[in-house]
Amino acid sequence: MQYQFELACFDESNGDLECLRIFGMSCDSGPDGRLVWWMTAFKGVPEPEWKRIGSQPTCIYSEDPAAFQERLREEVLTAFQEAPIAAGSMVLQPSPHTLVGAHTNVYVEASGQVFEMNLLGQEVRIAVEPTEYTFDYGDGSSYGPAPVPGGPLPESRWGEQTATSHVYGQTGDFPVVVTTFFSGEYSVNGGPLIPIDGRAEVTSPAQVLSVWRTESRNVADNCLVNPTGIGC
Repeated sequence: MQYQFELACFDESNGDLECLRIFGMSCDSGPDGRLVWWMTAFKGVPEPEWKRIGSQPTCIYSEDPAAFQERLREEVLTAFQEAPIAAGSMVLQPSPHTLVGAHTNVYVEASGQVFEMNLLGQEVRIAVEPTEYTFDYGDGSSYGPAPVPGGPLPESRWGEQTATSHVYGQTGDFPVVVTTFFSGEYSVNGGPLIPIDGRAEVTSPAQVLSVWRTESRNVADNCLVNPTGIGC
């Protein structure tokens, strides 16, 4: 989809007071305020049909609305990618130790977040949602990007395979991390939400997982009979 706005209640130089009265709005929070309608249309379509978003116009402040729209879009994308988005909370089952050859369940809990800011004199609201995840298991293997965050298992089922679990083939200490990709939308001065053309990625702090190996032996006596036996 593509987006643009057109002036509401204004021609090139004059304002329609009756139109402003109908909407009960005046753009007097800054110089050069204009009431605008946001429009949307499909990309790549010859002579696209532009449709209004929402039932109310919104204010925008600029001497050149067309140039301002592009500047604001760039500012929003930068602010979105630099926003202090909280990383997802990663969980390992079991942890901090697991076994070679067993499935270790890894999942992440991430949530939507909202940021209010002023960009180029406009009140901008950016809403972000987690949409994809990449799991790096620390041994050179990974999974994703995928829309699957995984989920918890009860302790009685640890070792079962899940969509985001991993089987380690050797012992050692491995730093596990999950990167969460966020998509966003923004609104200007209380206007309709518009998708942001880009996404932000946030990596969770690494957790070190120790992978152990188990051995089994047959013994004839218990430790009371043979205190120096294997495992005693």
